Order: sequence, then structure tokens, then C-alpha cells
Amino acid sequence: MPIVTGYEDTPGGHDALVLGAQLARLTGLSAVVATVYPVDARGLAVVARDPRWREKARAVAAGRFRRAREIIGDGWGDAEPQFTALTPGSVADVLADHADDVGAAVLVVGSTGHGLLGRLAPGRTVQRLLPLARCPVAIAPRGYRHTGTGTMTVVAVAYDGSAEADRAMTVAVHLAGRTGAAVRVVTVAEDDDGVPAAQALAHKGIASLPVEIDALSDVVVGPVAATLAALPDRTDVLVVGSRGYRFMQRLLLGGVAGVLVRTARYPVIVVPGPDHAGAGGGIRGGAAP
Repeated sequence: MPIVTGYEDTPGGHDALVLGAQLARLTGLSAVVATVYPVDARGLAVVARDPRWREKARAVAAGRFRRAREIIGDGWGDAEPQFTALTPGSVADVLADHADDVGAAVLVVGSTGHGLLGRLAPGRTVQRLLPLARCPVAIAPRGYRHTGTGTMTVVAVAYDGSAEADRAMTVAVHLAGRTGAAVRVVTVAEDDDGVPAAQALAHKGIASLPVEIDALSDVVVGPVAATLAALPDRTDVLVVGSRGYRFMQRLLLGGVAGVLVRTARYPVIVVPGPDHAGAGGGIRGGAAP
């Protein structure tokens, strides 16, 4: 089960590349860097028969992969990633299909409006990818190529007691087990009246964790999306269920701008629901390799 990074030679693509390399190195999983062949207005059936287009597309992909090697160097860990040029098409569809085909543990992309997905429809691209992906999707924040620390000490998980939050907790535990990080269970109260219920949820989340995982909990007060995007203490990555908090439901339905995935200061991993998860099911393996 590899870490698959959707890559284009853009600032957002570089953000995704840095996050993908970090996840592969820290978890010990193999890495795949995938780029989608560019397509023009003539349509797929026409360009696929055009040898000049095929030659140009291969050159574009080769150039992207050279740049990827320059950016990461030996930062992948023990083995260089597999570089894969995918067939032309809708970037979100092609990436989701490839991640499913290879049984990806995580699919890594740049944040909305930047990187490989940004050219599709800025402001709506994450909404297009999340319903398609059958594995967790990790979204690198804008500028992560400059701000990423290369370490992982705290994996935060947004917890609201739902089945989707439990799935997010499972992914957070697997990630923490492989990296040696602590799990931080975060519950959100939208106002002071909701704090007691949020505290009870936090205790429930902590109680569900394996005893060998270092754990802590936090109750934060404020609007869900904005609060999760700016947690007050150290967070290396935030894991959320795709249909837990009402905010995430609205995000997938395209009803909001996607505050969390566009403004979080740290990577966000969105875990698909049980009706959408593939065979890989996310990061596996409880102990660090």
C-alpha cells in the first residue's frame, strides 16, 4: 500500500510532493509520484492517436519527474518512489482511479486552487476529489514546501462520536503507530454551553485508543471549520472523517468554500466513509517499522 502523490510542477504540487515524501519516509511505506498527462481541446480520442502529442506528453511528464527528484533529493527514505505518468482525463477521476488500482494507503494532493488539482475549478476541486477517492486524502496546506518540519510528533483527530469519526480515529492510530507520534483527540464546542458534551466525547475518544499509543485530548470552542483549521497547540497533521461534523457534510455537497482544507496551517487527512472505502482502507500497521 503506497503513499500516492498527485504531482505537477507548480507551488501547490511541490507542497504535495514534500508531504508525500514525508509520509513515505516516516511510515516506511513505498511512494508513488503520479502525474496526469496534459490534454488539449481536441479530445482524448484524437490526441491519443497523435504521435506528436504523445511525444510532448512524455516530455512534460519526464520534466516533472526530474524536478520532483531535485526538490526531494534523498528525502524519500530508503527507496526512491515509483514515478508514474497516467492517462489523460479529468485529473480528479484519474488520480482517484489510480489510487484505487494500486491500493493506496493515502492519496496526497495540494490545497484547493493550487497544484495538480487547482487548474480544474479553483475553490471546488477538493469537493470533486473527495467523493471519488476510496482511500484517505491528505491535503498539503499552501506553502508546506517551506513550512513542513519533516517530523511528526502529534497526530490530531477531530472527534464527534460518529462512526465516521471512529474511522478517522483508526487512521490516526495507525499513522501514530508507524511514526511514533502521539494522538491528540480534539472535540469542538460551538459555544460554552456545548463544552460539557464535548468533554464527554473527548473522554470517549481517549478511552477507545490502544494503551500503547500516547494520547491527549483538547476541547476547543468556536465555529467548527475555523477552529479545526487553527488549533492552538502543536499539530503536525489533522485527521477528519468525511461525513462527521456537519461542516464536512456541507463541504462534500459543495455548499461551502472549504474553509478547513484551504486555510488549515497543517496537512488535513480526510477519511472516506465505510460505503466508499477501498480495500486498502488507509494507513495500516500498528507498530513503527
